[in-house]
Amino acid sequence: MWDRWRRGDTAAVSRRLYTEAGQQAFDEIRRRYRADPLFRDTTTRYMQEFERLLAKVSQSDRDGSQWRAYLLSNTGKVYTILAHASGRLG
Repeated sequence: MWDRWRRGDTAAVSRRLYTEAGQQAFDEIRRRYRADPLFRDTTTRYMQEFERLLAKVSQSDRDGSQWRAYLLSNTGKVYTILAHASGRLG
């Protein structure tokens, strides 16, 4: 999914990524992101920091393995659901 997304395929990220419980969490995050300004600000800062980390890693990551490892880590999974629920990933 991340390789497809990195190549510009915004359809690569969908609710099908999540289990049933994950889809419920996604819906709750999306609702809170839209309704709660403090949650939205905190979420936005988290995503910005994670994206800065990815950009830094990408500078010396020729094959993309480190970039992928960060996205598949627990913090990367949090980033994924937050960025997806906020509309940042499509």
